[in-house]
Amino acid sequence: MAPHWNNLLSRCPDHRFTQTVAWAETGWRLVCQPRGRELHCLSLWSEERLVGVWPLVTHLEDRRRIVRPLGAEASEYCAPLVEPGIDARRRMERLWQAAAGLGDLAILPYVREDSAFASVAGTAGLWRAADFPAPALSAPRCNYADWTAYQASLTASVRATLRRARRRLAEKGDFVISVEPRTGRAEAVDWLLARKKRWLASQGMSSAWIGRQDYRNFLAALAEASDGETGVILFTLKVDGVTIAADLVTVDGARVEALIGAYDPAWSSYSPGQLITEHCLSWAFARNLDYDMRIGEAAYKRGWAPCCCGTETWYVATSLRGLPFVLQRWRVVGLRRLRTHLARMKNETKAVLARRLARVSLPILLVHMNRNPVPGDMLVGLLGYA
Repeated sequence: MAPHWNNLLSRCPDHRFTQTVAWAETGWRLVCQPRGRELHCLSLWSEERLVGVWPLVTHLEDRRRIVRPLGAEASEYCAPLVEPGIDARRRMERLWQAAAGLGDLAILPYVREDSAFASVAGTAGLWRAADFPAPALSAPRCNYADWTAYQASLTASVRATLRRARRRLAEKGDFVISVEPRTGRAEAVDWLLARKKRWLASQGMSSAWIGRQDYRNFLAALAEASDGETGVILFTLKVDGVTIAADLVTVDGARVEALIGAYDPAWSSYSPGQLITEHCLSWAFARNLDYDMRIGEAAYKRGWAPCCCGTETWYVATSLRGLPFVLQRWRVVGLRRLRTHLARMKNETKAVLARRLARVSLPILLVHMNRNPVPGDMLVGLLGYA
């Protein structure tokens, strides 16, 4: 199967590393099989040519059989690998129909709205619920003539921060940003995940996969197998040989995807996260690759990645057993959206009232001042500039 799969990958120039044999095989061996999942590798053939493949797993949960993509069971995008062409949509629908017959509830995480699979997932089944939209930010290589043009698109503040950070780090010692050598990759993965877990805790957040031993083993195995140009690659920023920041990315023939990044908070004033992000972007641009900062709309990403693509996680009831879960998701998502909408309306109403009050109050205040002059320092306070 692997030779046919690799041949299909060669005919799909826009494929992601998460759709490769290596990702699926490592996910099965280190994550899904130890968890007791059942493997289902769906394939479509045209005569002797593989034209579509979708590796899935199933498992029982609350008396429902769950269908989900094979992999790390973390934050990878969901889409079957299908040969491009006029038959692509029909083939995706056939793969989906086969997947729907495997269980009671299908979980399709992070389906990109710009993917061909989005239209299939969005109409799948009679009963489905979408989780909250999750934007994915990116910097497409084709939008810039070269690296210099991209740098010029950054704000003056970002460029100044980078210059200052490089200067200050050079004063602290010899700093180097590079691909971590194979012998140190497992240790670097441990360093990265530990810092990420601490940062999440400091923000009052948690992750369903950061901190999982099988996820750590999965990343370490793929990083150690990489040739340093494709697959899972680990970039590290070191000062006098000591790691102060790291970024773990996947690399395929079209893009670099930033999976996890973290830095030592003791060095935060030196902007190590900004420096290593810039290095990873320049590394991608040198190879004519897009840079996908992936899921999440963190403020720092906006400065680097101006393009946004929505993603949605779909829960599709493929039998009556899956229906209660979908209805529950409707309730949870609907209530949260309603609260968000009401909070937005409240804030907008406050802003409108404040503007109207200012328009009415200022003339009244000026009339009052003409009749009753006040000291200058009191005037500053009245006008709200104190």
